Amino acid sequence: MPMQQQNMNMTANRNMHSDKELHYLKDFLSWELLAVKKCKDAADACTDPQIRQMIEQTGQKHIAHYESILAELHA
Repeated sequence: MPMQQQNMNMTANRNMHSDKELHYLKDFLSWELLAVKKCKDAADACTDPQIRQMIEQTGQKHIAHYESILAELHA
């Protein structure tokens, strides 16, 4: 197969994910949601304002991770 056609096929396939990759992405999304929920629960139970803020910031990072995984699926 000519090199140019190989490059075109590789570019076209970048936006497609295998079933295995989709399962991994689904797992990652689930793990990030679980982490967000755990951070929220921990922050709600925390009485120290500084620690509460750190836990909330960690939760926000997990939300950002979740959104970046979703963006990968829409790419």
